[in-house]
Amino acid sequence: MPPTDTERRLYEAAARGDRDGQIAAIAGEDLYLAAPQQGQDPLPVYDDPAVGGKCIPVLTRGMLPPWQPQQFFDRVSLEELAEDWPNDTWRLAVNPGTPCAAYLTASPAHRTGWIQRRAQIGARPGGLLVTHFGGPLHGPVAQGLACGAPLAVHHSVPWNELGTAFLDHAADAQTLREQWSVTDPASWQLRLDQLLGGQFVPAETETALRARAGGRSAGAPEDTTGKEAAPESTDSPDTTASQHTTASRDTADTPAVPELVTRYEERFRADGLLPADGRVVSLVALDHAHAVTLVRWGLGARLCAPQQAEQAVAQAGARAREVYGSWEEFAAGYALGRMLAFDNGWFGPQYAEAVHLHRVLTQDPSSPWRGLPFA
Repeated sequence: MPPTDTERRLYEAAARGDRDGQIAAIAGEDLYLAAPQQGQDPLPVYDDPAVGGKCIPVLTRGMLPPWQPQQFFDRVSLEELAEDWPNDTWRLAVNPGTPCAAYLTASPAHRTGWIQRRAQIGARPGGLLVTHFGGPLHGPVAQGLACGAPLAVHHSVPWNELGTAFLDHAADAQTLREQWSVTDPASWQLRLDQLLGGQFVPAETETALRARAGGRSAGAPEDTTGKEAAPESTDSPDTTASQHTTASRDTADTPAVPELVTRYEERFRADGLLPADGRVVSLVALDHAHAVTLVRWGLGARLCAPQQAEQAVAQAGARAREVYGSWEEFAAGYALGRMLAFDNGWFGPQYAEAVHLHRVLTQDPSSPWRGLPFA
């Protein structure tokens, strides 16, 4: 089975001898060119007996090899390859030596055709659900990866992949550095622990949501207000009155659910992100989704290794199950968390994107939120 739809289309085009179909299959896709290691030539040119000449090999996303600590790939487009092609007699070898290979002649006229096809098809859009059929499809790691599916769909990368790159080595390292101040394994681990602990969601709003939900969701993010934990209760009659007094005080001290939250919930019900009587349980799904993606960025940037990544992803799934009872609850929590962080009551493009991601992941029959059990 081809690992993703791109390889399937390449395979089918090759089977019917459709060179135009092969070009169409990759024209809008990211292609991956092996980055040279120290002492290597800038381009990995090789002699391929399949075509009897020199080729430059590239891989489609689904054909990237398993993670290796010193093996990197650069993302390129077919248009970029056409514009910078070094030798008119060389060919472009896409996934060479595999059932979904394509060997493309790269004369000036052919390269002009590549550019025209790219212009017709355009770059791969965001918002696509992609499954890698060689990745985890069942079990705790798959469930954890499914928690990060909204961000995978946002970037149109496979939701269930723990491998060589999220986008590519350079982009993954840049995202960690610029958005998360992560530059080494220690800072990566610190951010991961914070995300798994739900420490990036607004604490007062989170406390209010948990209280409204009746305390079903234990394990709220750590309270950083400096309050000491309440002492364990006893059954002594002498303490009954003080317990009721404490309970009343705690209820009074619980912050009210913000009006902005209720506005989003009303809109969520109208747009199908919540059932008619539904309410958001917690915001920490946003942190859990980011934790999974932080792991994937960390793998791409070589700040963690696969076994460590699998454990962290499975842990993210376990943390989500401590708070939520279903993918529907998780989805609503993610959407609200994202809106409070990035939309702030505008109901603008961020809201439209959140609705799209929600519908893709809750309605597409191939979605992990449809096929994987939550618990």
